[in-house]
Amino acid sequence: MNDLAALLRAMQLYAHAAHNLAKGKTFFEDHEAFAGFYGEYEADYDSVVERMIGLEGDADIAAITKAACDVINENPESSEKAYSVLLASEKRLCKLATEHNKGASLGTQNLLQALADKSEMRQYKIKRRLA
Repeated sequence: MNDLAALLRAMQLYAHAAHNLAKGKTFFEDHEAFAGFYGEYEADYDSVVERMIGLEGDADIAAITKAACDVINENPESSEKAYSVLLASEKRLCKLATEHNKGASLGTQNLLQALADKSEMRQYKIKRRLA
């Protein structure tokens, strides 16, 4: 689940950057939305890493962090760009959750399905914001 952890960390870092760089007429709404997103991504990242450690005995945090920097390695140019990048990342998150769900323990399936559930709710909100 290294790829899933790296994606979540990348999304957390990117949403935090979008939060810091938000501006313009929708500043207040975007600033608050990105703050909510990066908080959720951070909590989900933590859950995945703790699951990895619990089941596998270890996790290479440095490698996960380095991989996260390679996943999304740009500053958000605008809130719209940030939402678009996060929407694509959310879709990737659901795809990875589906892939890892196959053959996983019941507890891990529950975690992965919860990640996908939250992602689908965020996708709805992002799509509405971009409309």
